[in-house]
Amino acid sequence: MYKVLIALPLTLMLLGCQINQHNTSAIANCEETLMKYPQYRDKGPIKSYESLFTPDAIFSVPKFNIALKGSDAIAARVETALINKKSIHMITSMNVYPTGSDTFTNRSHFILYRQDKNDETAPTHIYNGRYEDELIIKSNQCYIKTRHVLIDRVDVL
Repeated sequence: MYKVLIALPLTLMLLGCQINQHNTSAIANCEETLMKYPQYRDKGPIKSYESLFTPDAIFSVPKFNIALKGSDAIAARVETALINKKSIHMITSMNVYPTGSDTFTNRSHFILYRQDKNDETAPTHIYNGRYEDELIIKSNQCYIKTRHVLIDRVDVL
């Protein structure tokens, strides 16, 4: 009985560490995906941007009545935006945490500067807000399954 009392807590602790290490690795994988987002969103390439999302991804910005379904629709919208708008995205924080064995939730805060490329006198819009994401790991790669963009503030320079 004494051996069981010693072995059981030790086994549970070791299993807990192994599970936590898996989550730590997956969280780092998701953080890498999230850090690629502003780079690909601002400069492309579009295929790299599209590859951050699941094929059935949902992307919404309720403040601007934007609701897109599918990585191809999400990429098409950005492709058009890259032609007409100059943008600089900055992620100021992120908080990725597990919700299942291969699913995660994230809340990132962002700042976005956006200006019309064709009119240097056009005002610069500054957006502050949050990305609320559902993420999924498939084949050791983290993908954005759902991204809700919540705009907290808009300023114009």
